[in-house]
Amino acid sequence: MSYEAVMERVKDVPEEYLDEVSDMIEYVIYRHGNSKKNIQKGNLSKYWGTLNFDGDPLEIQRRLRDEWD
Repeated sequence: MSYEAVMERVKDVPEEYLDEVSDMIEYVIYRHGNSKKNIQKGNLSKYWGTLNFDGDPLEIQRRLRDEWD
């Protein structure tokens, strides 16, 4: 949908609902901005942690498997 089409639809919104429309627009801008920042930084470890896979792959697999024993 184009900018012009959105603006035309906003013109049809009753005045008593304009605050709600504005809140929705702010939310979309906030959500998109935060997602874009996280992707650009490429660092999601603060949400999910990190894994260290340095070393011999077989030894890493053994250690991971041993955690369940």
